[in-house]
Parts: sequence; structure tokens; C-alpha cells
Amino acid sequence: MPVPSPSLHDTLDAYEPMLLAWLRQGLDEHDIVALTDEQGLIRYVNERFCDISGYTEAELLGQSHRILKSGQHPASFYTKLWETITEGEIWRGSICNRDKSGGLYWVQTTILPLLGLAGRQLGYLSIRTDVTRLVQAERELALKTRELQLLFDHSPIGLSWREFDASGAPGANHVNQRFCELIGLTREEASDLANVKRVTHPDDWARQAQLNAEIYAGKRDSFTIEKRYLRSDGVTVWAILTVVVVRETDGRVTHHFAMLEDITARHLAEEELRRTESRWRTYIQTASEILYALTPEGRVKFVSQAWTSKLGHPVDEVIDTPFRDYIHPDEITLWDEFFTRTLATGGDGEGIEYRVRHRDGRWIWHATTGSAYSDRDKRRAFFGVGRDISIRRQAQHELRTALARLEEMARIVDRSPSVVVLWRAEGGSWPVEFVSASVRQFGYTSEDLMARRISFRDITHPDDRERVGAEVDAHADAGHREYNQEYRIQCADRTVRWVDDHTIVRLDEQGRVTHHEGLITDITERKAAEHRARVAQERELELARDVQQHLLPSSFPELGRIQVEVLSQPSQQLGGDYYDVLPVDDHHQGFVIADVSGKGAPAALMMASCRAILRLCAPGELSPAAVLRRVNRAIQPDMPPGMYITLFYGILNLDTLALRFCRAGHEAGLLLRAEGGETVLLGDGGMALGMAPDELFEATLDEGRVVLAPGDLLALYTDGINEACNSAGEEFGRDRLADALRRHQKEPLAEILRRFDRYLRQFCTLAPRHDDRALLVVRAR
Repeated sequence: MPVPSPSLHDTLDAYEPMLLAWLRQGLDEHDIVALTDEQGLIRYVNERFCDISGYTEAELLGQSHRILKSGQHPASFYTKLWETITEGEIWRGSICNRDKSGGLYWVQTTILPLLGLAGRQLGYLSIRTDVTRLVQAERELALKTRELQLLFDHSPIGLSWREFDASGAPGANHVNQRFCELIGLTREEASDLANVKRVTHPDDWARQAQLNAEIYAGKRDSFTIEKRYLRSDGVTVWAILTVVVVRETDGRVTHHFAMLEDITARHLAEEELRRTESRWRTYIQTASEILYALTPEGRVKFVSQAWTSKLGHPVDEVIDTPFRDYIHPDEITLWDEFFTRTLATGGDGEGIEYRVRHRDGRWIWHATTGSAYSDRDKRRAFFGVGRDISIRRQAQHELRTALARLEEMARIVDRSPSVVVLWRAEGGSWPVEFVSASVRQFGYTSEDLMARRISFRDITHPDDRERVGAEVDAHADAGHREYNQEYRIQCADRTVRWVDDHTIVRLDEQGRVTHHEGLITDITERKAAEHRARVAQERELELARDVQQHLLPSSFPELGRIQVEVLSQPSQQLGGDYYDVLPVDDHHQGFVIADVSGKGAPAALMMASCRAILRLCAPGELSPAAVLRRVNRAIQPDMPPGMYITLFYGILNLDTLALRFCRAGHEAGLLLRAEGGETVLLGDGGMALGMAPDELFEATLDEGRVVLAPGDLLALYTDGINEACNSAGEEFGRDRLADALRRHQKEPLAEILRRFDRYLRQFCTLAPRHDDRALLVVRAR
């Protein structure tokens, strides 16, 4: 009796020692593989890993994967990856690496933690697939789609196309604006071929129908004819119609393209030429087309000057030469058949396309039509009109190429990590007409959504559904044609993923919404990173608020002959402005206003440090320059890169009202004289605190002196005042500040500041504010 064949299971049992080697061999042949230890150091790479990275195995072993770091991902990306695998979870995603030569490549990656017998992690196995071409193709998709649409919409010739489904049924006729202008129909009317037939001259339709029939019977792939259109405005338009089809390998027509060129002017000119020899000669010499006459033997009898301008040959060199000598060898048979047929039939209006040799050796695509006439010897001769169609042929080629690219891009979309969705605007249900296969990342299939077994509302997180719907309605009410939404999707396995939904609204000819096209991208990792950043920022802002509360004085001392008041308006970003009134001795008082270049906790801390040092240095020192030199010497070494403090410091003698002052890069103070109405600018030069070491800082520091008279008003301010902008971007400026204060100079200081605040707010109406505002005013009684 026959011996039964061993089963696969028995075979595998027998070869169990070799099974691991087989599996490894198969994996190495297909994928890029690496093993790292628990410290992230590479302990094994296969040949495909070395091939794509450009490194040898010896160069890679013992290194971390940072050797391949491309700089294309933020640090949070790698942090999240490492957190995932160190927690024993599998990580999947796309990574951009840099090979040894510096080139970038993308890999789709799966990283599996490897556990020992006791459950301890021994290392990690990474399996990668090269997806560089896919990533590049996705980036080109949007650009090529826009290029194709621009080519179609703005072509100088009329274009139309329609596609056929698998059963051969044609779809709607798509036309550009130039096509509609030529035949006198709207786009909606031209989409129906019955309307196009209606405006076609009755004598021309039969020939076109015959040629169409030959195309769909597989006898030809294109044709060119001259025909007439009877527009509704009474104008008859002559045009050259070229029809080209694209077929599947089985011969079935998939796309039908038509190109329409207006030749009305040329046709009218030809008619006029037939009426008068003089006008005929004039047209021959000026026409942009090449006009030529051939003997019955096919030799050139006459050719217009356009031959020289288009093809470079002098006219006298062409006369009496065989016309076919100038035609590309591949099209000579086509020309011979056309020439013979035209002489026999007189010409049927159908032309041909062929290449003609330029004098410099180039081949130029031309189209020609011809008719027969009787020469002086009563013989049948040939008259032809040729024109350069290189641009149109290039347009045809680009159209075919773009269509092929578009189809390829459509296939790539299905492999893209982002999900493409097309919703139809149908009542409130919004049925899905298309969804790319990448929806599988959420655990659903395209068929489930397109068959309405499940809707996008069903997979939207319950807490987000009402908000998402309300946002869509709001965008519709506002007429937005493109917008973004962020919401959560509930995956089939009950996990939740954050997505960004970029939506484009599609309209028909009447401006009605027909579809919403969405590009849905998983942003879960980005949202997690944003949450961590917000938490850190909130901690920093809380610290800055605490610091800022201790910077500014809550009240000012009574100074006898001197009145002091302040207007302070901090922005939402903390850390900025500082003002103070400092005791120097029994007869002198210091006045300071300052602004730090940064925001947040670091800026607030530096300003607090500056305040503390200033208060230590001010008592007993009557020179403001000496005080600022000591302050800069103390804070400059610790000033963070890119940060500095501008400051104005003045010391007022309370007995004589003499003011000594220094400006360290700050806005110049304003002294508004009560007598004479003069405005004096206080402060020359000076570098900001912390920008330069002692010698350079002290070299630029100047000290000034001025005496206040009764009623004089001293104004110290930060740049948030004079650089405040209105909605047109115009700055408030120092002149407006001085004028606003002078208008109410004799009123109480609190009233002056109240009126100024109202004036400044009116100036800045509708303009956002990004900086603190502080205005310290001092008046002598």
C-alpha cells in the first residue's frame, strides 16, 4: 500500500531546528531588520539595513539609532517612541532617516520589545520597509492636481473630455471656459452632448459622427476636421476639432478628449481670397499659416513667406522640390495617402498631422488641410494650409501625462497614512461617496463607510459630535470654502485617536455646495505633545505672575512739592515693564522706568534681579550714571543670551527741583514745560543693561541735567505706549503722546492719565495688543 505524504506540520517538526533560519532568511530578503539591546545600542543589522543606510555592519554595531537621525522629527517624537517601547508596547509609524551620504529616506517601522523568560526586556526588534517613493509621491499629488486643473481651465484652446465606465457608458462632458466661448454655450449646457450637436452646423455633423464611429470601432485613435458652430447670438464660428481617445490594453475607450481651435478669421480670409487675386496675394504674404500649392506630381509650385519664418527655408530653395522631402519618414505614407485622396475627392475638410523638417534639422509638428483645384493647364493640383501645432501637441502630451500621474496619485492615496474622504451634500445625512483604504488604521473599511453600514458621525467621539456639526454649520454660514477641524475618532478597538480634518468645499456651476472633500490625518502624538507644552507653560506663567506681583509699588510716598501718578496696563504675556520711586536721601528721590526684552518667567526673574540691585545701589548715590554702572556690572554676567533691560533713571533734588538723569537704551523722557509750551527730550545714547561688559557700557553712558519749574510735567514711559498701533499698522508715536498730555496738563494727574488712556484705546481700536504699557508722570507744584 502507498506510503502517505508527510503533512506540513510533520515536516516543520522534523525541521524545527532549521525553521528559525528559514524565517530569518525570508525576513531578511523582504525587510530592513535591526536588533538593539535594552540600552538602545545596535547589536544586529541585516544586509538590507546596510544597503539603504550606506553604513557597513561594523560601522553600525554598537551605535545607537541616533547615527541615522535626520533632524526631520521633533524631540518629542523620539521621546514618545522610546516611552512606548520601554513600556513593553509595540510602536508603529513612519520615520525619516539620513543615510551615510547625507541623503534622506523614509521607512515604515514596527518596533517590538523582546522579553526574556522572566518578562524582563532584553532588547528591541525593528522591522522597516522603505516608503521613500510613497512619501515623495504624496507631496507631489496636490501640486500635480493643481497643475492639471490650471492647464485645463486656462488653456488658450477649447478643451473637453469625458470618461467611460467599465461597461463603456460615457459620463458627463467636461469643458473649459474657452470651449464654451467658442460654441456659445454655458458649461452646464455644454456638459450635454445633445446641446453640442444642436449648435453644430447640420452639414458637418454627419462627417463627425462617422469619424466618431470609426474611433469607437477601433479603426482609429484620433481625427481632425474643420466644422462650423451656429451660436445663439447668430455668429457662425469655424473651428478645427481634434479628437483623441485613450484606450485600455483590451481596446476599450476610457477617455475621450477634444480640442477646439477657432479658425473663423482664417476661414473668412480664405473666402475673401477666392473673390479677389489681389487680396488673396496679400493674405498669402501676411498669414501666420503656411499656404502652399503643389503640382499633380507633388512638387512645390508656390509657398507663402510663412514657410521661411516657420521652417527657415528660403522660398526660392523650396520651389520645384518634392514636398514629401520635407516630411518625417514615419509620416510619408500618411502624407501620400492624404495627397492622393484630396486630388481624387477634391478635399473632405479632414486634415492630417505630421512632422516637417526645419532648416536647422529639427522636426516641427504641423497640421494641414487641403483641397483640389484646376491649374492653368486644367490639371488637378493641390492647395494646402499648414500650421504649427507644436504647442497643442505638447499640451496633448502634458494632458495625457498629467492624467496618468493623477491616476497613479489616486492609487498612492489609498496607501497614504492620511485618509481621503468625499462626502456628498445630501440633506443632513452627508453620505460617503469615497474613502481611501487608509481608514483601516482606525479599524474600519472603506466598504463599511461607503455602504453606509457605519457613518462618520458614528465613529466621531460622542463628546465631539455636536461641536463638529456646529462648526460645519458655522463654516457653511460664513461661506468658507476651506477650513480645518480637530476632533477625536473612536476606533473599532475602542481606542481614541485625535485627527486633523482639512476640508475643501466643492461647488457646481451655480455655486451650490455639492461635496465636502476631507483629508484626515492622525495627530494623536501632536496633541499629546501640545498638552505637555501647555502644562509647562502654565507652570511658567504662574511663576511669572508671582514674581511680577512683587516688582511694582502699590503706592507712592508723599514728596511735598512733587506729585507722582502712574498708568500701568500689563499684557497677557508676563514679565515686561517695571517702574518705581526710590529714596536716595532726605533731599533726593529717584524715579525709574524699565522694560525687559523677553516675556514669561525668565524675563520676570531678570527684572526682579535688576530691581533688587537698583534698590541696593540707589541709597546715598547722587549720580545716576554711577548707579547704572554698578547695576550693569552686577547683572550683565548672568543675563541670558538675547535678553536685555532698557532703563531710564533720574534723581530729583526735592529742594531745587534739579533732575539728574541717565538713559540705558530706553525711550527718551519727555519734559513738558508749563511756560512757553516747549517739549524737551531727556536722554542721549546709552546701551541697554546686560548687553555689553563694563567698558563698552560705560563709554556710551551720558548723564544729563535739567531743572523743573512749577507746573512742568515729566513723563517716563515704555515702548508699549509710543509703539502702540492702530488697525492700519500706524504707530501712536512720541508726538501724539506729548500732545495728549499737554491738552490736560493743568488737570490732576489721575485725570490726565484717565483721559490719555481713553485716547490711546480709541486710537488702537480693533488692533491686538502684544506689549505691556506703563506711563509714569511727575509734576512740580
